[in-house]
Amino acid sequence: REIQLIFQDPYSSLNPRHTVGTIVGTPMLVHNTVPKNKMIARVQELLETVGLNPEHYNRYPSEFSGGQRQRIGIARALALDPKLIVADEPVSALDVSIQAQVVNLLQDLQKEFGIAFLFIAHDLAIVRHFCPRIAVMYLGKIVEMGDRNQIYNTPHHPYTQALLSSAPDVKQAAIGGRRERIRLEGDVPSPINPPSGCRFRTRCWKSQEICANEEPPLLQVGGRQVACHFAEPMQVVAAEEGDIAAQVDEGAADAPHLEVR
Repeated sequence: REIQLIFQDPYSSLNPRHTVGTIVGTPMLVHNTVPKNKMIARVQELLETVGLNPEHYNRYPSEFSGGQRQRIGIARALALDPKLIVADEPVSALDVSIQAQVVNLLQDLQKEFGIAFLFIAHDLAIVRHFCPRIAVMYLGKIVEMGDRNQIYNTPHHPYTQALLSSAPDVKQAAIGGRRERIRLEGDVPSPINPPSGCRFRTRCWKSQEICANEEPPLLQVGGRQVACHFAEPMQVVAAEEGDIAAQVDEGAADAPHLEVR
């Protein structure tokens, strides 16, 4: 009851044979949190909370747009007054024009109901807008974790640096400049049979023998947690330019070396 999920695909996550009232009301019916004679009123209240017409509770999912269907999914997640909502790519299947509306809705709900969100996404701009604290993962392992400004302004892990360098830089393009991009070589290893030691070592330009022999632990480095034997920050471009970061490669030989004995 205290943990609910918002699914990625608003089309396949709603049963097309059920009305919106049934979809949103089922969790309350299963957990017996609302009397049956008050169920419709509660469903209508939830629909209004997410910006839908409460009188449409008797309609089917096929009668709604993608953004409206995702709002129905959000209403269903709110039905049991959860403490935590896991939002699995909640806007990736929506049009860009609708994404901002849904993200703003989630932020409003977070403030209004005091709900914690585990927000899973690949869109760097949306993650930066929504999440005050960020964990970067590679092949199922957290490689860096810290607050928003730390991760985006001074990333320490090579994968985080490469990830952020791949983001389009509109402001640099406007002045005729280009951000140096870190190009990773090789293919992503299989998560079923990952490399020994550091999982990123097969594509990392700082990789050395220790990376294959020892898996780097998630340690406190520079005010955040990093899982890398050779963690070092990137040089930050002037804040007024609004860039994420610019790559400055000091060379692996001069990097701090973390070991656990």
